[in-house]
Amino acid sequence: MDTFLQQLAATSAVEWIGMATGIAGVWLSIKEKILAWPFFIICYGCYIYISYQFGLPALMGMNVVFIGLSLYGWAKWSNPKGSVPAVQVSRTPRLHWPLVAGFICVGTVGVGWLLTHYDGATQPYFDAFATCCGFTAQWMLGRKYIETWLFWIISDIIYLVIFALGGFWPTVLLFAVFTVLAIKGWSDWKQQSVLTDSSH
Repeated sequence: MDTFLQQLAATSAVEWIGMATGIAGVWLSIKEKILAWPFFIICYGCYIYISYQFGLPALMGMNVVFIGLSLYGWAKWSNPKGSVPAVQVSRTPRLHWPLVAGFICVGTVGVGWLLTHYDGATQPYFDAFATCCGFTAQWMLGRKYIETWLFWIISDIIYLVIFALGGFWPTVLLFAVFTVLAIKGWSDWKQQSVLTDSSH
């Protein structure tokens, strides 16, 4: 408990901003609010710095790419005419699954191997796998595929364990919150999809 309180007291302003904007972004994305995307961009900018400090280069690279994917999601969710949402919540098309599986497998092996040669990298293959799941989740979020939340859950739990092993307890708490929110997102979007299908 003392360690947690000491780390909490030592938490930098960048970490607090990253935590707050990350939670806000996830909550707003569950509600399908386009304001989620600028919050995500701020959060990912903070975590580029944080992941560098923690010696997680794949997580750092993931957040760099996430900024680009957030701009993509922002554009996909935008609707200049302001009538119906530009993108509707739906299941991931079957044809996408082989590509998703291939990307995660190849990406995990390739990025993991690269990270084993990076001085200071911790848990390289777990870091790589969580990173690839995160890329998949972020891309799916931009298209409002329900399964985005499953990949967020996997990625968040892995990073929760990695940070717990490193003793970074405030960040462990944050990823626990992210996991709970992702479970809520999965439940809410599934229910919304059922309602949408029944109305057609």
